[in-house]
Formats: sequence, structure tokens, C-alpha cells
Amino acid sequence: MATSYEVKPTFTIPTVDLTNYFKDPQSPEAEQIVLQISTACATSGFFQITGHGVSESLQARAFAAAKTLFALPDDIKRTLAGNPGRGYEVIGAQILEEGKKPDLKEGYFINREIPNNKPPFRPFQEPNIWPDSNLIPDSEFKDPLLEYHDALAKLAVHIMRILARGLSGVDANMFSDFYKDPIAAVRLLHYPPHPPSADSSLVGAGAHTDFGALTLLLQDGHSGLQVLKKTPEQDQWIDVPPQSHAYVVNIGDFLQTWTAGTYKSNVHRVINTSGTDRYSIPFFWDGNPDFVIRPLDGSLGKGFTVEEHLLSRYASSFG
Repeated sequence: MATSYEVKPTFTIPTVDLTNYFKDPQSPEAEQIVLQISTACATSGFFQITGHGVSESLQARAFAAAKTLFALPDDIKRTLAGNPGRGYEVIGAQILEEGKKPDLKEGYFINREIPNNKPPFRPFQEPNIWPDSNLIPDSEFKDPLLEYHDALAKLAVHIMRILARGLSGVDANMFSDFYKDPIAAVRLLHYPPHPPSADSSLVGAGAHTDFGALTLLLQDGHSGLQVLKKTPEQDQWIDVPPQSHAYVVNIGDFLQTWTAGTYKSNVHRVINTSGTDRYSIPFFWDGNPDFVIRPLDGSLGKGFTVEEHLLSRYASSFG
């Protein structure tokens, strides 16, 4: 009598074209897309997407906004700083990996604009900080970045629905309450060239997992992102090569907890060895601050709220 063995999927970071999913989400081609993505989420926690519907022109305007902002004099940029998660962050403001030097990157956070938002503000719900229009016209910074934020929020909902379909016995609408009034941030990042030194404690972004549910990363064409592949023999850092106009999508802590580890929130880092300035724009889809994250299999009783986890992770990395 033949004996069958379960074949575990191998570590994979595929590139998935979403075109057929958007044409007909119920088609056999869409089912294959769901399978590709769920397999990636269960192994590496990373995949890239094309055919996502975000225009190249909007992506270009977002990158232009980032480069204009980071080209400002340091003293001007510092006036645009707020609490962690809002406005400008200086180079070295964050330490993502214990034992490493402060991250060699500067950033700028833009969160969801909240109608009729008034103090006292909850964490992660303070007003955005915008450069004066005399410094950078709204048409070159605020307007394209709010348009970009809206486009990525809509895309994130589609990705979450695909992820739900990839889980057996789960309602594809299970994440709907998570979407309501979400914490969701566009983060502009600038990595200067990595210095030619053998200092292993210096990295662009230290090894870490992402704090929230989902990250959609737009890269500028320069390499630097690496994902950790753990093996019994030796851990390996796998490069994620940039693809023009594609998004690198990865699972965050919330989804790993929610799915009881079925989907992996994997460790990754950035080392900008391109020899030039590197720009990237991650979009963090973190969800409703009051939403309680707990495993679907009931293995964690009380759980924790989105706000609780984000406050903890921000406190540990921003100090």
C-alpha cells in the first residue's frame, strides 16, 4: 500500500499579475492567483504584484514629492517633525534591530486625513504635517500624496480579501471590521549610499518584522531589501530585486497572529549597497485602533488591540 506524505511548500517570493483577478475575481485564473499568494504568505511572507491598477504617473508623482521633500535643508526638514508616525524623521531616529546602530535612513509619514479631527487626538490620529505651500506647492506634495494614499488604501482592501480567500474555512469578508477608520500610513524613505566600511552594525533599516497587517512597498529601482530565509543548515538573506512599477507586499505581525502563524510576518532588512541614494515608499495598512487581534483558532484568549501593539512597537524602535 502506498504511503502519502504531506509536501510542504518551499520558500517563495513570486511575482503575481493581478490582472485576471480584477477582470473576474471568481474565475479559475483568479483562484490560481489566490493560491500563489497564499503559498507565498505561508512560506516567505513576501510576494510582488503587477497589474494592480495604480498608475505609473501617480507613482512617479509620489517619488517626485519624496525627492523634493528630502532635498530641503536639514533645518527646514526638522521643523516638519512630529510624534513618531507623523511628519519628518531625521536620519538615525529609529533603531529597528537591537545591537545595531541607528538606521541609516530619513523618513516622512503621511497618515489618513480624518474629517473633523479635533483634539485631544488619539495616538496615530494626530493631523498630518504638511510643508507650507510656499515651500513646496500643494500640487507637488500634499495633493499627489493624498491621492496616492487613497489609491493604496483601496488596493490594500483587495489584497486583504485575497488573503482571506487563501485561508481554508474563512469568510472572505472576515476583515471588514478591521478596515473601518483605519490607521494607514504612507512613509517616504530616503537611504543615503551605504558607506564603504566593514561596520556590520550599520544598516539602512535593521532586521525587523512589520508592525501592522500588511505592507505594500514601492521601490525606486535600486536594490537593498533582503528577506530572511531560515534553514536548518544556515540562515540566508534573500534579495528582493526591484521591479518597475511593481509592489512588494509582505505580511505584518497582525496577520501572523490572526492566522495563528499560517501567514508569516518575516524578518527583513535594508542595506543600500547601490552606491547611490535609494528612495522607497512603503504603505502600512494597520487597521482600526480598537480592533482586537486574536488567533482565529482561539489559541490566544484575550488578544490585543491594534493601538496597543503599535504603541508598543513604536516605543521600542523610536525610543
